[in-house]
Amino acid sequence: MVGVAGRSKGCNTCRRRRVKCDEAKPQCYRCIKAGFECLGYERATQWRHTSVNPHPTSRLHMPEFMGLTQPAHMSFAPTPQLSLVAFAADMCTAHMFRNFVWKSYGTLWLDRAAEGKLGILSLDAVKALARLNFGLSNRVQDLKLQGVALYGKCLRVLAEELGKDGSAVHDNRTLMVPILVLLMVSAIQADKTAAVFHLKAIGKVLMLCGPEAFQQQPLRNAFEAARSTLLVASLFARRRTFLEDPYWQDVPYALDPSMKPQQSYLLDIFVTIPGFLEESGRINSLTHLDDELIDPSIVLDEQLGRRADLCRNVAAQLEKLYRWRWSWQRMYGQYVTITKREWQSSLSPKTSDSTSNLADTGHLLFSRPVYADDITLYNAALMWLMTLIWKLQPYQAASIIRGCARCAAASSTSPCNSPTLSSNDISFEPLSWPGAALSIREPAIEICRIFDWQCRHHEQHGSFGDQTCMYLFPMGMARAVLDSDPDYQRWIDSMLDLNPITTGYGRGGGSIVGFSSFVTKCALDADVRGSEDIM
Repeated sequence: MVGVAGRSKGCNTCRRRRVKCDEAKPQCYRCIKAGFECLGYERATQWRHTSVNPHPTSRLHMPEFMGLTQPAHMSFAPTPQLSLVAFAADMCTAHMFRNFVWKSYGTLWLDRAAEGKLGILSLDAVKALARLNFGLSNRVQDLKLQGVALYGKCLRVLAEELGKDGSAVHDNRTLMVPILVLLMVSAIQADKTAAVFHLKAIGKVLMLCGPEAFQQQPLRNAFEAARSTLLVASLFARRRTFLEDPYWQDVPYALDPSMKPQQSYLLDIFVTIPGFLEESGRINSLTHLDDELIDPSIVLDEQLGRRADLCRNVAAQLEKLYRWRWSWQRMYGQYVTITKREWQSSLSPKTSDSTSNLADTGHLLFSRPVYADDITLYNAALMWLMTLIWKLQPYQAASIIRGCARCAAASSTSPCNSPTLSSNDISFEPLSWPGAALSIREPAIEICRIFDWQCRHHEQHGSFGDQTCMYLFPMGMARAVLDSDPDYQRWIDSMLDLNPITTGYGRGGGSIVGFSSFVTKCALDADVRGSEDIM
């Protein structure tokens, strides 16, 4: 038997009987033959003290020292210096800037306000927004109440500042920033009364300060945010805005016109639309005159004449929009590409419609998010102008749209504007040509195709520092146009639901700023499609 000398490896029964074991497994034959129960070979571990030296009693074990040697209670709670309360402001602010819609809307000025570089009121307004947003999102009642309290404090200070004489407000041009932030607070609280107050405050500060006050950053970006906000409000109210004056379009960039972004040029066109809506409402009101002394034929003639004049003004803006599209394509068209794989996924609609057949196209790719934002806003303006033309002159709308496209193409490729380029030298693929569509469905579908890229690259907006003031607005218009197609609605919902910030946008019904009320059947299904050559 190989092993430790002097130690038996027999079964436990043979060891107790003090007989030699044959060590058979699992039971030894000796126990079986003798009629004993074989208890196996497992040994219980025994611990033995092998020291032969005496162990003197330690003084620490004496009664007078026992209290000192008892284990002390240990607390794993952070010290007051490391309490999370000290980091609450940082956590709330970081959570606020995770909202890429807010971050792109408040590029430069929201960051400066959070750093306290635009005054105490701006800093307190950002704190109110950050705490209230974090408290509502994470159900932290204390932070929510802190945000509400700060919001009330900011409102009182703002009311005092706006109550001063005009010269004092003119000097404090940074009031624009806290007003914009407080408007965002009222939006997450769904407080319409406060929102109206803030919109009026924005208009008052702009009128008192003038565009010269916003020629430097970050206030120039704050001006663009204010302009887009008032634009949306004016579209909803169908009232002309003072911002359509060229004075407000040129002066903010007078010091350096090259710094004017492409979306600002689009807003220059967009701000004319509320005036068109107001004039359209006045024309329609002529049919409701109750004066029996007025000849109906005179009213009809006046109505037709004013419709024609208004349509010419709308067409002028449409031609301007098409010229912008040609200019943009020359400068940035190379930054838009397309994948070779099939664009349609299981979430995208599949249709056999010749004007909407997307089966042979691919995923759009953009080098920077701002390029995608430019084209979506262009398509939003395009849908508004085309819708108005179809509503004002339904029988001549197709020829008017094609005429605007031809004039824009001719002026954009003329020798004086592009001495080395002709219309054949510029390719708009994979996007649509200016004037290629007569129906507003095509711009709506292109917005969806672009958002298919945007919804997967939201995080890139903070990487380039580009401002986008109307990020989701075009998508809301596209949803309104494609409302009757359940496949497109499911596709839109699937893209919006990829991010919790955009999920559910526009799903509650209705339309963006009442756009659907102007859409006619002709605008959705034009008799003549845009496949006809416009050149």
